[in-house]
Amino acid sequence: MKKLFSSICLVLLFGCFSCSRDNNTQYESVPVVESENQVLGISSKARYQAFMAKLPVLPLPFTAKCGFKYEEAKDPDSTMIGKYVKEFEKVYKKIQVSPNVEALLAIYPTDDLLPRLRTFDHQGAVLDEQDLKFNPCGEEPGFQHSEQLTIQKDLTIVILYSTARWEFDAAYQEIPKTRKLTVTKKTFKVLDTGEIIEVK
Repeated sequence: MKKLFSSICLVLLFGCFSCSRDNNTQYESVPVVESENQVLGISSKARYQAFMAKLPVLPLPFTAKCGFKYEEAKDPDSTMIGKYVKEFEKVYKKIQVSPNVEALLAIYPTDDLLPRLRTFDHQGAVLDEQDLKFNPCGEEPGFQHSEQLTIQKDLTIVILYSTARWEFDAAYQEIPKTRKLTVTKKTFKVLDTGEIIEVK
């Protein structure tokens, strides 16, 4: 019995000392997750500036009508999607708004290409965004729609859209004197702060 008791004591003592923690060792109580920028050593400002430096400047005034070919639009680097461009957008050109604000003209592929203007501060934070087209261009019996976008040197944006409607016969020929044309004008202004406002 004494041998059994001494064996149990010996096992307990061994277990206590082998599991004890060295108090001189420093343990990290809360793990720290490093950001992508810390791992790569690149600041968000430097990443944004590198992205914008690759873009050509949009000469102003700029005018685009239905069917305008944004041939220089490019697919962005996949790491830029979600930061400066949205999924499926193509990057076209940039505009210097003020010393600390830039704008990006992106193209979204819908049935008809949709130009979209997005402004950023010098750190790459999105300030504002505005779609620059409202309806697809096209024609069908009794209906025709077209739009024209102009970005002026003072960063006033004028969008003219016209819709024609007419009656037609069984052979889809236009019935004379039934055509009605509606022309609408929307005006926006890009402020030095990056805000895009509608001018009424």
